[in-house]
Amino acid sequence: MNAVITGANGFIGSNLARRLLRDGWGAAGIVRKTSDLTFLDGLGFRLSDMGLEDTDAITRAFDGADVVFHCASRTSDWGPMEVFRKSNIDATKNVMRAATAAGVRRVVYVGTVAVYGFLGNVDTDESAPKRPALLPYCVTKLEAERQVEKIARDEGLEYVIVRPGIVFGPRDRVTTIGLYKFLLAGKFAYINGGRPLTCPTYVENLVDALVLAGERDEAACGDFIITDGLRITWREYVTKTCEALGAPMPRHSLPAGPVYAAAVAAESVYRLFGAKNPPTITRYRISLVRNDFHFSIGKARRRLGFEPKVDLEEAIRRTAAWYRGECPKTP
Repeated sequence: MNAVITGANGFIGSNLARRLLRDGWGAAGIVRKTSDLTFLDGLGFRLSDMGLEDTDAITRAFDGADVVFHCASRTSDWGPMEVFRKSNIDATKNVMRAATAAGVRRVVYVGTVAVYGFLGNVDTDESAPKRPALLPYCVTKLEAERQVEKIARDEGLEYVIVRPGIVFGPRDRVTTIGLYKFLLAGKFAYINGGRPLTCPTYVENLVDALVLAGERDEAACGDFIITDGLRITWREYVTKTCEALGAPMPRHSLPAGPVYAAAVAAESVYRLFGAKNPPTITRYRISLVRNDFHFSIGKARRRLGFEPKVDLEEAIRRTAAWYRGECPKTP
């Protein structure tokens, strides 16, 4: 089949591109003119450089595609709502309309489990109510999902919504690098003793699920949570990561309440001074670790035949090896 990947230069998009090309798909990508294309070096990958504001241009880029993987998104936990709205909602509307105009068979939208909220999740599945925190990323990702469903149903277009957990792995310059730097510097502290459950999702396992979502008839017009299928606490995950990195084990733990209040205060100060980069602690980051954040992949197993192939130890080993090459001067 032929596919187009939006956000093909990013963490998930570049890993997906390599997989599709390896499997013999005809694949192309959409990137912004200012994008860093390092992750696509040597792929011989056809690219269209454009934003996602021009529906006509996107339609031309989608010509001949059977499947569109919509990976492009603003994933930061910081910034004004209007920026998130433009990147996550307006761009998704344009992608769906362009896919319809170009005669694309199916759009696979990369969402997030954050749409279920942060008040505590244990074995949460796709039937659970969606109650995202009132944060720009969470709110706009849920609205983007709704636009995918609405436009697809109105236009008779197949869609699949894939909601990953906390994705990590090689080429992740945001979450993975940030965490590893703190661990290696001995500056990481647990929240609530590291006892809450988490949902690591190795990028290669996620890519397996995305390919299944593009190929399988059973996936059509469905939504699927994708994680590594583990019941693991933050403390257990961090311990395995420290062992792979050769980093010191964290010795301190902080209560969630005061740290969350500090995050609120820090964000207020940063907004007051018009800061472009987020503070070290944000409401989103603390929300991820203060309560259980664990999900069931039972539906993906049943409907997609999905099974995480790379186990956690191997996933962390590969990620740590990539990090050492990416950041050789990091202590």
